[in-house]
Amino acid sequence: MVAITRCFIPCLGMLVALALLQLSESFVPPTPALQRATIRCHLFQFFNDGKKALVKSLAGDYDAKAIRKRIENLIDGNPVLMMSFTTCPYCIKAKACLDAKQTKYKVIELDIDAQGKAIRAELGEIIGRTSVPAIWINKEFVGGCNDGPMGGVLKLDERGELDRLLKAARAI
Repeated sequence: MVAITRCFIPCLGMLVALALLQLSESFVPPTPALQRATIRCHLFQFFNDGKKALVKSLAGDYDAKAIRKRIENLIDGNPVLMMSFTTCPYCIKAKACLDAKQTKYKVIELDIDAQGKAIRAELGEIIGRTSVPAIWINKEFVGGCNDGPMGGVLKLDERGELDRLLKAARAI
């Protein structure tokens, strides 16, 4: 219900805003491409919220403060940190990229770690997503394999930015 409400309220707000804009003489209706992009954005948010709720329910009862503290300590204590699943193909690709550069990095395998489900649930709150890999370089979340705020390690490498970040973190 929370995920539905989070998606419905912004959509309702957008409809109200459009109705008010139509009253204005300077209103230009959104293009079909913009309408499709808006719908995709709201659908993504709806499913992302649902996924975070599912992951949180699968984690069961846990001490959120203790898990957050553990995550913070891992980020602060490692020049490069990766949250991973052992069999995830994107995690394997990201590790191969870092290994090829002989990077010193810490991996937490969430499918093996006793607190893995709880860590994944808290990642949903901290970084807004539960997918792996989730990679930090020099305490900055760079994304995963090929997505995220900085594009992920493969995109950073393609743009020639990964080595600079790893050197700055003293990980290579």
